[in-house]
Amino acid sequence: MKNRMKRRVTLACAAAALLCTRVGAGEESKPTIRESIRRMHEEWVAAGKPRAASVEPKFGINDISIVNVHAYQFQPNTSSDLINDDGNGYRYFGATAIPYMAAPVTLPAGVAIDTLSASYCSENDGDLVFTLWDNGYAGAGNVLIGHPVYSQAGCRTTIDGFAGTNYDAVTGHPLYLVVYFAGGGTEGATKFNDAWIAYFRTVSPPPAQPTFGDVPGSDFGFQYIEALAASGITGGCAGGNYCPDKPITRRQMAIFLAKALALHWPDAGLPN
Repeated sequence: MKNRMKRRVTLACAAAALLCTRVGAGEESKPTIRESIRRMHEEWVAAGKPRAASVEPKFGINDISIVNVHAYQFQPNTSSDLINDDGNGYRYFGATAIPYMAAPVTLPAGVAIDTLSASYCSENDGDLVFTLWDNGYAGAGNVLIGHPVYSQAGCRTTIDGFAGTNYDAVTGHPLYLVVYFAGGGTEGATKFNDAWIAYFRTVSPPPAQPTFGDVPGSDFGFQYIEALAASGITGGCAGGNYCPDKPITRRQMAIFLAKALALHWPDAGLPN
């Protein structure tokens, strides 16, 4: 009976507050995002306010892509919270409020997050905390992605490396950037302009069982051939084989490239 009651969990999510609390008999409530960020800030202060590390640019399949989220895209915790603009694109709370802002973020599936960065003015070290959260299916998540970016005193940009944190975008999993005004200032000395996420695309890991009889798991091209097959770019040559050592024709090359790049263009009869 007790186990059945535990399974009867009431999920209460407040979208504006980005809360998701589990309540059940004999079960501790899950910390909200606000509570988790507040604790992280306290631990950061207790650890001596460590500074963020810079990250070198990457190339090839590690070539960096960036999603920028401007301060104007962030929403306050409640509709009664007052957000001011300094006239230069920086936003801050103009009155005592629940000091959190949040903005939705969309990333492609199967990426590795490289860095989280922010541009801001901070009166003191740690007055702003930038975090990225996966809110899970139907809001059942509140999973921190990577780790927080803590502001440093002054007007600057801070970059924090996520060391290749993987994020597989799944339908129904909202991703949020959350900014916590830990210092609570409302006079405009602490404000932020934008935040951005740098990521690089990855090739999916190969399956346990090979798709083609002539490309075993020990083949150095196994992962990449499997990726082509899984994405519908190739169906192999014939008889359940891929023919990895056979030359391709210009026709086959065109099919590979057109499918891989999803090449598309407007009808010729339409005006430019």
